[in-house]
Amino acid sequence: MKTDAVVGFVVSLLCATSVSADDASPPGAYDRLHGESSIGTSAPTRQQMVNAIKNATPTRLYATLEYGERVECFECIPGLTEKLLSSNDAEVREISAWWLRRRSFGFGPVMVKMQQVAREDTDPVRRARAASALGEFLDPHGAETLSSLARADADVTVRVAAVRALGRLNTLSVRAGLSSALHDTDPQVRLAALQQVLKVNFFDDMDSLLGLLGDSDVQVRNLAVQLSGELRLTAASDALLGILMTDDSVRVRQAAAIALGHIGGVDAGDALSDAMTVEKDSAVQDAISIARRMR
Repeated sequence: MKTDAVVGFVVSLLCATSVSADDASPPGAYDRLHGESSIGTSAPTRQQMVNAIKNATPTRLYATLEYGERVECFECIPGLTEKLLSSNDAEVREISAWWLRRRSFGFGPVMVKMQQVAREDTDPVRRARAASALGEFLDPHGAETLSSLARADADVTVRVAAVRALGRLNTLSVRAGLSSALHDTDPQVRLAALQQVLKVNFFDDMDSLLGLLGDSDVQVRNLAVQLSGELRLTAASDALLGILMTDDSVRVRQAAAIALGHIGGVDAGDALSDAMTVEKDSAVQDAISIARRMR
């Protein structure tokens, strides 16, 4: 009786842990759902990782590094460090930074190298990639370097990369850098800074955000309008009404209507009613109708 019970338990356990034909992966396949439990897969050896870094396709490198997350491979560090700066594939750079930041030993020199490249390299592409890596490292020690780049680097692409990396860090020490970027002379940098507002949990520079409601760039202006609504900034109501009545962009006027709907209140309601009487574009009229129902 006891033997039958044991056999039954083993059979039920095997059934519970088995993989259906639909879920099973062919031997050696890269399967993000099952990871190292995929059929025919296991953590790679150090030599396999070195070989993948040198020769593998981006997809195979991604798989090898993911499966090798816990493999301590000191020989892998120089190759992946170089990929952070030389690879034209953004996913390769991202997975390289992801693996490197998990190294208890060996990560410090990589961090120092990226900071040095970001500050001193004459090639703006390498500086921008180093800035992105500092963001992907998620190490607050990179905040000072990134803030400096966001404020003062001569190349727009570097400043944009630095701003995005600041948002990736999401730490109080990057607040000043993001606020400064909202006043950058280039609209690409201002737009990148606005794109970080809802990604960080400490943004409080509402005056700078409100100032961008009148920005000369339509993308910057549109996003500033959207954020004013999503953050329910009542101080933006008058400016939003002006935008809804006069802005040249249909898209911006639509965003202003929805933003007023988010903010709500009597003033917003009156503004939407007034705008409906003069608006000629049907798409904006639809947005106003939706916004009035949001109150």
